[in-house]
Amino acid sequence: MWFLNCEKKSNGLFFFIFVTFIPILAITAMFSYAYFHIKTTEVVFTTEEIEGLRIIAHIKKTVFDIQKIRGLSGIKNPDQMCIDNIEALKETISNDLKELEEELHFYQVTPQHFLEKDESLKSIDFANNNLLENRSFEYFSQTIDELMMFSSHIAYQYKLVLDSDLNSYILINNVVYLLPELIEHNAQIRAIASSMENGALRSDQKQYIIMQLYKIKEKLHMLDYNFFQLHKSSDNSKIKIVYDTMLEAQNSIINFANEELLGSKSTTIKPNGIFALTTKNIDLIIGLYDVNLDILNEKLEKRLQKSEELSVYIILSGVASVLFIIFINIIFYAKNRKFINKIEELTITDSMTSLYNRRYFDEVFENNLKIQQRTKQALMFIMLDIDFFKLYNDTYGHQAGDLAIKTVAKNLKNSLKRAGDMAFRLGGEEFGILCIGMNSSEALSFANGIREKVESEKIEHIKNSASKYLTISMGLVVIEPDFINNVNDLYKQADEALYKAKESGRNRVVVYDS
Repeated sequence: MWFLNCEKKSNGLFFFIFVTFIPILAITAMFSYAYFHIKTTEVVFTTEEIEGLRIIAHIKKTVFDIQKIRGLSGIKNPDQMCIDNIEALKETISNDLKELEEELHFYQVTPQHFLEKDESLKSIDFANNNLLENRSFEYFSQTIDELMMFSSHIAYQYKLVLDSDLNSYILINNVVYLLPELIEHNAQIRAIASSMENGALRSDQKQYIIMQLYKIKEKLHMLDYNFFQLHKSSDNSKIKIVYDTMLEAQNSIINFANEELLGSKSTTIKPNGIFALTTKNIDLIIGLYDVNLDILNEKLEKRLQKSEELSVYIILSGVASVLFIIFINIIFYAKNRKFINKIEELTITDSMTSLYNRRYFDEVFENNLKIQQRTKQALMFIMLDIDFFKLYNDTYGHQAGDLAIKTVAKNLKNSLKRAGDMAFRLGGEEFGILCIGMNSSEALSFANGIREKVESEKIEHIKNSASKYLTISMGLVVIEPDFINNVNDLYKQADEALYKAKESGRNRVVVYDS
């Protein structure tokens, strides 16, 4: 019985695990997709943007220093302070270029960008090796152009130009393109102005400055639109203050260029003074660049943090969902198992006596044969019925007959001491007992004990010729291993033994003799 119940429960458990696994699999797939989507599209994307922005900021810092050394190198008859500044800038630029070169060796490139990286490394290496020598305006400008071009490649490679957030995209546009180009146009004016002799520019130099002023106007127009969008969509009061300061500095350079550099009169300001004046205003423009860079970095860091937090929430939600599904299914399984056990109990037991019924006997007998074959123990079966039960019913009534059946059933049940022993109501007043592990003498003693207990109940039965009390007759079969293979043979032998018990006078146990 225990083995059979375990087998049934294991089948139910496998089904429960299967029906639980399906929604868990679906939930896991859904949350895994969401997690990896956040990781690949948000966390990895934003991490690449932050890394690219760091490299770009490094490039731009080097560019701004090269712009300064370009302006200082053009000064005729520089003073000692100017010379000291040039030497300090050369050392700073040299160190920055070495650091940048080391960074680029770890720069992750796709095959189509390999040549661009290789050329940029060559340019940086060449600039680093030759920057300590005095160079021309054109040489410095070409180096700056190459570095700014490489900065654009970084923006593409690290997907900065693909940012989907409008404010971030505007800030990226400012940091990568507009502000560095605006600073370069101003720096070229500074370099040309610092290199003039006798307080006046040549006509070609004036044309060059006019062209730079036109480009400055174009960039200011684009920046004005960008900052208008930033102010409209978010609170960027810090940018607005710095932007207004930048406009004042830019207007100061424009006015200086128009009045002092492009005017008909020679300027009285010395080259060192021109450099200092323009540098002060360019530094304010660089200040706007730094603010844009800081705000952009802050936005990307916050986005990265939110994405990482979201990925953690997704994992926790997924785990919680799986645990909830398991918890609900366990509750359902426990309640369902309880109902199934109750239903199974109702289908395998007799409602009057609570003993197992004939259907369950047929089912459990096969399992007992398997146990017997495995353990090589004897299998005992007792078939019994109430003596002269029809006469008892006719004499005392059916209600008394039902009570007599219940009394016999109670004694059968109380006689079972081992977990594997089972009692059955096979039909009407007929009962059966099935046990494993008793020899013939033990089985006979066990059966007589039950018979005596029933008689000792002293239920009056005046029509019973074997006793003045209610009694039972029993047919006992002790089956050695491999002697009986089906329930019909067992029934036949037990029935023969029971028949002999009745023929012999009833109220006795007869052992089947093959």
